[in-house]
Amino acid sequence: MPNTLLLIDDDADFITTLQMGLELQGYVVISSQNPITGWKEMERCQPGIILIDWEMPGMSGIEFAKLVKEDPAHRNRYIIMLTGRTGTESVVQGLDAGADDYLIKPFPMEELLARIRSGQRFRALEERIAEEAKRLTVLEMALSVADKIGNPIAAAKLYQQILLENPSLSKSNDVIDSLNSLGELLNEALQLINQFQSIKTPRSIPAPGGKTMIAPE
Repeated sequence: MPNTLLLIDDDADFITTLQMGLELQGYVVISSQNPITGWKEMERCQPGIILIDWEMPGMSGIEFAKLVKEDPAHRNRYIIMLTGRTGTESVVQGLDAGADDYLIKPFPMEELLARIRSGQRFRALEERIAEEAKRLTVLEMALSVADKIGNPIAAAKLYQQILLENPSLSKSNDVIDSLNSLGELLNEALQLINQFQSIKTPRSIPAPGGKTMIAPE
């Protein structure tokens, strides 16, 4: 949920104040006072961005960020570390642990909002890249299947023509009618394969059984 933020901090007053400010800006804010319940909230609400304190009892924000980035289901979440720790060494440690951004307390609300917007743009770009990669994968798959199926069908079409052109191999009318019907089916299959090979942008359409299939162009 791109407009949903998860705020994890052990300071109840800080959570109350920051949550109110963010909600006034139109964000949906889910909060937690410790990383353990914070993880459960992350899985439940699927936030686009996580705002997390560094020093908390039980698990630090650094440890939480590492776990998030190591989990394939959550590694794309954008993490902004909110902390009173200053200095280059702390910033580097936070970013190396998996935080995508680092903001030192106290901070102006305008700066946090700008960092959140930046994170949203970054996530939107990642999603577009992932969607394009998926599109190209589907396209390659469709072309590969069309190529593999096309060869035996073309061979079958050739064999059907040979039989029709040699009366000694197909003497009865029933055989000839069957070969003609087979030829029509093979022609339809080859036309579909040609259509799939010309696909530029894969588009899904409903298929029997509640499934979807790629629509030929």
